[in-house]
Amino acid sequence: MSLRSMLTLTLLASSLFVEHALAQDVQPAELDRLSAERQEAIGPRDWGPPAAAAPEPPLMPLGGHVTCMSPRMEFEPVYAGPNAETKQVGVAPPQLAVTTTTSGGWTRILRGYGKAAWIPTEDLQPWTSTTASPGTRCTVAGMRPSDGMIIFSYPGA
Repeated sequence: MSLRSMLTLTLLASSLFVEHALAQDVQPAELDRLSAERQEAIGPRDWGPPAAAAPEPPLMPLGGHVTCMSPRMEFEPVYAGPNAETKQVGVAPPQLAVTTTTSGGWTRILRGYGKAAWIPTEDLQPWTSTTASPGTRCTVAGMRPSDGMIIFSYPGA
């Protein structure tokens, strides 16, 4: 590219940048004036009272006996099947919906939308919390239909 072409492109680019930068320089008083003009043009609006949120449908039962437990360690891996050779499908959250289904030292847990995963039985312990007051228990309340999330309740809290 010739020196003349490069100089032309540089001048063109810099003039566009300067023009863009100048267009952004509007004083607050000018913005207030423009806003007042616009509000006058559209007139007052009465949107009415806020709409009430739709009531949440009742929780869906999970079926069978499901208990609230905790993993032995944080970020304990969970698997698609009852052995470590199957695909790892995630990590265990601090509270788990644990079923009574076991297979060769593995226990089935429920995740979002009722999908199952497996965790070694030895890696489960009774539910523990660092923030709950003494006497608080954790129970599995069911699954929220709107997003498939497993919901826990805390009697005694």
